[in-house]
Amino acid sequence: MTNWRGPGRSGGTTPRLQVRPWRDPRLVLGVVLVLGATVLGARVAAAGDDRVEYWSVRAGTTPGDVVSRDDLRPAKVRLAGDAATSYIRTDEEFDEPLDQLVWAHAMAPGSLVDKASLVSRSAADEVELPLSVAQGSAPSDLAAGDRVDVWVGPGPGDEPGGEASRVLEDVRVVQSGDEAAAASGAAAQTVLVDVDASRLGTEVISTVATGHVTLVRVS
Repeated sequence: MTNWRGPGRSGGTTPRLQVRPWRDPRLVLGVVLVLGATVLGARVAAAGDDRVEYWSVRAGTTPGDVVSRDDLRPAKVRLAGDAATSYIRTDEEFDEPLDQLVWAHAMAPGSLVDKASLVSRSAADEVELPLSVAQGSAPSDLAAGDRVDVWVGPGPGDEPGGEASRVLEDVRVVQSGDEAAAASGAAAQTVLVDVDASRLGTEVISTVATGHVTLVRVS
């Protein structure tokens, strides 16, 4: 008797079920885990980075040059205490448009931009003029920010009866006087005023230095 062994085979191995690799659940799960770990790591790293973006200078600066956007580049640094508020962050507004600001002093490439390094173009054209003002020749409540006219009359040794002349008009008081001098009863105190450099010549300086200065507040 002959035993039947099923359908005849022409040879070779038994065919197996083929599973495409990209459909393998284990591979998909592995990819998901790797992506999840990458995203989580990035989030943790970002959360641990407490650096802040400040403006720095791209190249050296020259005092008096107009500030340009090309002069600046962001730099991430970690600052603490007063230093954190002394420098300009990239998310802060400038006091004026950049083309209205000039560099107050020279800075090396890569230096962080502090708030004192940028000044208004109009302020850069002004100088401080010290005036020796006798007691009673200025308002008793004169304060910084007041605007005054500067009059000069005959000084000691001049011919009596000379006329006073206004040498400066509508200038801003920067410092209203030496409090110690006023308290001690000194005959004069120093008042600082802002003067446009173009209005300040040798004649003005010599006049206020030798004559009797009187300040008249205008605002």
